Amino acid sequence: MGCIQSIGGKARVFREGITVIDVKASIDPIPTSIDESSSVVLRYRTPHFRASAQVVMPPIPKRETWIVGWIQACSHMEFYNQYGEQGM
Repeated sequence: MGCIQSIGGKARVFREGITVIDVKASIDPIPTSIDESSSVVLRYRTPHFRASAQVVMPPIPKRETWIVGWIQACSHMEFYNQYGEQGM
């Protein structure tokens, strides 16, 4: 179906008569935390990404079952480590 940027601000009709009315996406407003409790692994705990969509389905015949799912993907991510006054 594409990415959020491909849906834009208006309703889009896809195959089988499925219409996507609205898409919302956000990232929780908390900073990434670093877990340094292990001497072997450095863990980054990032804010949750939340997404929702409003979808209109066409009438479904009695003997059909449709499953509607959601796929999230990340195509780019950047991390910056701040070392106090010394820089990044």
